[in-house]
Amino acid sequence: MLKLNYYFICLISIFVLNSCTHEEDAIKEPKKSTNRAGVVLTFDDDYVDEWFNANIKLKQYNWKGTFYVTHFDKLSESQIRELTYLQQNGNEIAAHGLNHVHTTKYIKEFGGKEFIDKEIAPMLSLMKNKGLDVTDFSYPYGDRSVESDQLLFNHFKTLRGTTYGNEAPNFQNCYYQNKPLFFGLGIDNSYEHFNVPYFISLLQYAKDNNKIVIFYAHKTVAKATNNYETEFKTLEEICKFVKNNDMKFYTVNDLQKLK
Repeated sequence: MLKLNYYFICLISIFVLNSCTHEEDAIKEPKKSTNRAGVVLTFDDDYVDEWFNANIKLKQYNWKGTFYVTHFDKLSESQIRELTYLQQNGNEIAAHGLNHVHTTKYIKEFGGKEFIDKEIAPMLSLMKNKGLDVTDFSYPYGDRSVESDQLLFNHFKTLRGTTYGNEAPNFQNCYYQNKPLFFGLGIDNSYEHFNVPYFISLLQYAKDNNKIVIFYAHKTVAKATNNYETEFKTLEEICKFVKNNDMKFYTVNDLQKLK
């Protein structure tokens, strides 16, 4: 009888332990994002006139973009008005450094304080004086480090780096992960990984998994003939997919409002 009771108690103990284990697994399982799947289209440098024209062409898709501007001190008043118009119509104007320097190289040679004093503070002051509300920064050349991140987070809410390659969508690093540092994938024609169907596959993966893809471009053109150029048809294919699949266009600033 005692032997039978012993086996019975063992069976009950195993059942309870298994139940607890399954319960713990259920608790640890991460919640799927409830944010609407979408895309962040970002643009770097100072191609203001081209961006303004791209906005006109893409307006039919109810799109919006984030424009990281460099050489702000060299822009014409007309270009500044174009940036103001873009900002007032749902787009975001962000920072890309005053002189488009290699961030880590500059800091290594001249120090962090000099970098902020020469590349960041004057740029933010100029942009603020023109009525442009700037909270986000993208690294020129994608050149960043932990040190530069720490330095720049004193001045910006988010930082965008760069990523490359055509890994399978589930291994790509160009999705927003609810962190202030994130990475965009370039869609210029000159990149080795350039492939519009591949870009669409990333959007499909994002749609299926409630993710947000981050792309970056430079000069928007009808036909690419040089480096750092993105064709309108690439942007149109992306915008068509987003609109036709009930996905959402985000600015970088929009990301900060997500839960």
